[in-house]
Amino acid sequence: MNRNIILYCFSFLFLLACDGMNDNIKEYLDRGEINYIGRADSATAMGGINRIKFMWKINTDPRITSGKIYWNDKQDSISFPIDRGLIDKDGYFTHILDDMPEGTFIFNLYHVGMDNSLSIGYEIPGTIYGDIYKSTLSPRKIKRVEALADKVNLYWGDAGSSSGILFTYTNKTGEKKTIDIPASETVTVIDDYVLGGEYYYKTMFLPEKDALDQFELDSPVDKFPTYYVGDGFLDDNFPEYPKLDRTVWKIIDFSSEEPTGEGANGRAALIIDNDPSTFWHSEWEATTAQLPHYISIDMNTVKNVKCVTIAKRQSNTDLKTAHIEISTDNHSWEIVGKVEFEKTENPNARTIVLGETKKARYMKLVITESHRSPSASISEVYVLGTE
Repeated sequence: MNRNIILYCFSFLFLLACDGMNDNIKEYLDRGEINYIGRADSATAMGGINRIKFMWKINTDPRITSGKIYWNDKQDSISFPIDRGLIDKDGYFTHILDDMPEGTFIFNLYHVGMDNSLSIGYEIPGTIYGDIYKSTLSPRKIKRVEALADKVNLYWGDAGSSSGILFTYTNKTGEKKTIDIPASETVTVIDDYVLGGEYYYKTMFLPEKDALDQFELDSPVDKFPTYYVGDGFLDDNFPEYPKLDRTVWKIIDFSSEEPTGEGANGRAALIIDNDPSTFWHSEWEATTAQLPHYISIDMNTVKNVKCVTIAKRQSNTDLKTAHIEISTDNHSWEIVGKVEFEKTENPNARTIVLGETKKARYMKLVITESHRSPSASISEVYVLGTE
């Protein structure tokens, strides 16, 4: 008896609970079955410069007539027709939003049916890039340009976030040539350059892996060196430019010389005496002359200078860095080339080769660094050119 009463009570309570559940879902049951149109599939977003590109798969649902994209918490939206003739071979449709503000957004993509019904949304994040992003970028730098007789080597600084370089220069035939330099490259070799020729380049930046656009930072127009430096005496390389006669040349100025401490050597005039066994030396006995050291030469008349050879004191390693300046009036000077020696006896000489001849009557040898600072010495200075 008691058992039957208990079972009756449980049954009554169960029926009351079920009736309450029906009340909660009655609104949805009254609607009947909802048949959504096909949803976007495999959507991706590719950011660009004030624009963004969306790609997604569209299924075969014939009711799909257009698309709609919301962003900015659905405060902004755009609708567009879907032309199935524009779906690619892999089933993807593409739409680009132009004139977009810079920033990162959550986009909601919908298909729209003929009756303006919406599919289930597809949420996808995306970033648009612009001036703010560009302001964080810096062009890749060239650390050093090394000009040689048959090529020029460009030594690049750190690539940072750049994706590559577009480098444009004028080649030996007078044509402008552009080469694509990958971000991984640290040294670029150009074998058809022209001494003194112009070049410029763009540093490229891809803000994300599959970005719609890349940013370009222009570097200013620059020039390759107007000279290169070769080891030894290069007389045979330039038969049309003979070694100039130095018998009428004069030393007209110098920063210092050693008149006594080097015996028969040490004086400035010895760099043009045509004897490689003699040498000039900076003063060291009475006082120690400090770098830089210089010696100025009057070549008597204006010459057309093609090459300048600087020969070290024989069996000596002191000289490190020197440059040559030229002038037609002994007032206005132009640096035309620089040489650098390792701390070794050989090569004994290095030659500055100018891309084009320069007119000069006066020449100044300037020593800026020594491997035994501040002392320095020079054996001879020669010039190839024409009168």
